[in-house]
Amino acid sequence: MAPLLANRTLYASAIALAAAIAVAAVSAPTTEVAATITIDPAMEFQTMRGWEATIDLPEDENRALLLKARETILDKAVDEVGVNRVRLEVRSGAEGSIGAWTRYAAGEIGYKEWRPLRYATTNDDDDPHHINWAGFDFSELDRMIEEQVEPMRRRLAARGEKLIVNLCYVAFTKQIGRGGAYIHDDPDEYAEFVLATYLHVKEKYGFQPDSWEVILEPDLSPEWTPLVVGRSIAAAAKRLEENGVTPHFVAPSVTDTGNAARYIDGIARVDGAMEHVAEFSYHRYRRASEANVAAIAERGAKFGKPTAMLELWFGRATPKVLFEDLIVGKAAAFQGRTLYGLFDVRDDGDAAPTVTPRKDIAQNRQVFRHVRLNAMRIGASSPASSVRPVAFRNPDGGLVVAVLTNAPAHLTVRGMTPGPYEVSYRADGRSHVEAEPLIVTENGAGEARIPAPGIITIAAIADSPETNQSERNESQP
Repeated sequence: MAPLLANRTLYASAIALAAAIAVAAVSAPTTEVAATITIDPAMEFQTMRGWEATIDLPEDENRALLLKARETILDKAVDEVGVNRVRLEVRSGAEGSIGAWTRYAAGEIGYKEWRPLRYATTNDDDDPHHINWAGFDFSELDRMIEEQVEPMRRRLAARGEKLIVNLCYVAFTKQIGRGGAYIHDDPDEYAEFVLATYLHVKEKYGFQPDSWEVILEPDLSPEWTPLVVGRSIAAAAKRLEENGVTPHFVAPSVTDTGNAARYIDGIARVDGAMEHVAEFSYHRYRRASEANVAAIAERGAKFGKPTAMLELWFGRATPKVLFEDLIVGKAAAFQGRTLYGLFDVRDDGDAAPTVTPRKDIAQNRQVFRHVRLNAMRIGASSPASSVRPVAFRNPDGGLVVAVLTNAPAHLTVRGMTPGPYEVSYRADGRSHVEAEPLIVTENGAGEARIPAPGIITIAAIADSPETNQSERNESQP
C-alpha cells in the first residue's frame, strides 16, 4: 500500500497536485462520460469479514517453484493484494490411522493411489464421545499451517491486523474408493472430528480457528442433505461448547448458488443449529444469477446473518462478480483464488522468481487492499448506468469509494469526509497507476478520472499508522 500521510502540513503540496488530478488524471478519450456519485454514511449495510484465499500448495511439479517464491507470494498477498482471511482445509480422511497423505507426500504412493483414500474415514474407536488420538492423522493440516498460515499470521500481526482463519471440512465422498468407509454423516461422529481438530490446532499451534466451514460443497456429496448439515451443526456446537469453545459455523457453501436457499431453510428446521451459524456462504459455479444471489441476501436479512461468497476460481471472480456480490448479495467476505493462485509465477533461473498478480486480482485489489476487516459498507449511488459505486467506512473512520466503470469516466463524488485521499485505478489495457493525492475540502466533493473501463479507488489517508490500531485487531463473531 502507499505510505501513510501522517503530517497534515503536507496538505499544501498535495493541493497543488490535486488540481491536476481534477483536470485529468490521464489524457482522457473523447468518449469519456461524466458521472456524479453520492455517498450516504447514514445507510449502513454489511460489516466486512475478510478477503479470503484458500491455503493450497499442490503436490505436483509446481511445488518447488512455488516454494522458491513463497516469501514473495506471502508478502504480496498481504501488502499488495490485501488478503486478511484464509480458508484452511482439513479432509475427512484425517480420521484414520493409515497415514495416506504422509505416504503420498513422501512419494511412497502416487496421486492415483491417494485420491480414493483422502476422504475415506476409519473410526478412531466405537465411542464418538471419546477421542482416540492414535486414530487421527493431521499431518497434512499441520504442514499447511506451518508453511502458510503461521507466516500469514505473522505478516498481518506486523501490520497491526489479525488474520482470520476459517477452518473448512472437506469430504468429496464420491471419490472414496471401493471398500472405503465414511462415518461423518453421523452427526455425533462429525462432532467428534470437529472437536478433535480444534483441540489439535489449539494445543500444537496456540490459536483457535475463527470459524468452521461445515462442509465444502455439500451438494456434491449425496450424504450431506440440508437436514444432515443442520444436525451436524447442532451436534458439533454442543461438543465445542462443552469444551469451552464458542461455535461460529459457516454454511452451506454450496457449489450451485441456486441451492443455497434450500440448504439454509433446512438448517433452520433443526433445533440448535441456526443460532450457531455465523455466515451464510455460497459458491458461484452454477446458477449464479443475480436473483439467486439476492435470495441469499434475503435469507441473511431474515435470519440476521452476514453472507459470504467463498469460491469462484480460475479467473472467473471478475470485478463485475465482486461488485454484484457486495451490492446485491450483501457479501461480507469474498474469495476468488487460492493463496498461490493469486499470482503468475515465472522462474528466472538463478534470480528470484517473478511474481505478478493475475488479471482479476490486479483489478479486485483496488477494493481488497483498501477495505479492511470490520469496515462497514455504506450508501453510494449514481444515476449514471456506466458506473457502479461501493463505499466503505474503515474501522479507523476512513472512507473508501471504489467505482466499477464500463467506460472512461470523469467522476464527481459528493458527501465525502473532508481530508486527504489517494486516488488509483486499474483500467483495461493499462497497468496499475500509483496513488496520487486528492484533497477533499469542506464542501465534501472530490473529482477523479479513469481513462478506460476498470476500477478507480478513492481512499482516505490515515492520520498515522497507529490510528485506532486496537480496532483493527478485533475479530468478529
